[in-house]
Amino acid sequence: MSPRHLVWALALWPAGASATDWSLSLSGGVATIAGEGGQPFVSATMYRYFGGGYVRAGVAWFEGEGDPDIAEPLPARTRQITLGGGYQAGRVLLDGYATLGRRNFTPPSPARTNGRIVRDETEGGLFTIGGSLTWDAPVGGDWSVAPFASLSYSDLDSARTILPAAGDPIVEERDEGGLTVIGGVSAERVWAGGSLGVYAAAAATSNRASINRQGSGLIASRTPQLIAAEDESDQWLEYGVSGSIALSSTVSLDAVVVRTAGFRMGETTSASAGIRIRF
Repeated sequence: MSPRHLVWALALWPAGASATDWSLSLSGGVATIAGEGGQPFVSATMYRYFGGGYVRAGVAWFEGEGDPDIAEPLPARTRQITLGGGYQAGRVLLDGYATLGRRNFTPPSPARTNGRIVRDETEGGLFTIGGSLTWDAPVGGDWSVAPFASLSYSDLDSARTILPAAGDPIVEERDEGGLTVIGGVSAERVWAGGSLGVYAAAAATSNRASINRQGSGLIASRTPQLIAAEDESDQWLEYGVSGSIALSSTVSLDAVVVRTAGFRMGETTSASAGIRIRF
């Protein structure tokens, strides 16, 4: 549901969906991670709706910027593919997805390694599988309130540079895996020309190095890569605002901003905008 979160999906579900209902979402944005500067990202996702369900396929690209120091996690340029689908039964929306990707690590400059050049060209992979349950709570009028819960497992490669006493620097790779749980609620006001929504959630992970939650909805537009060097659990809050403007009956502009609160490595902010086309 890029760039929206599943908690807004019920309000955006096409009325009277049939086998000819398709949509394409194109979005881009930037995430600032722990004060390390911006990391831009772009994504494209195609959806097909059929009755009470849908399937989707998407691609995304994340730029890893920065010049890390010795023994710090290396930023990575990431390319990934996501396949998913869901089903709406009454006021309940079920969604599941899987993501596969490749990561190209950016080594530190010679200025960080006492003039020595990092000669390793290191690549890694990522895999994420997850699902969510959303309830469209009735409140009446033009308002939609949606409590939700999601669970995902991520496994990805991270890397850091080690500087030995002699010789070239060494790139040390690690395989990181962990579970992430998110629970929260959104509220959205919908009118003929668009919508405006707010979002708040609590999150916890068994290994914050494994967080790679781009696979579903607004997940694509928040923190793309929060990679830690330690295998440590973490808990934090998230809050955000979204908006949509209808340019026509089939074309809409969407935007979203999400920020963390209490993330141990430093707060992150993600902002994105995009266009959604139905045909």
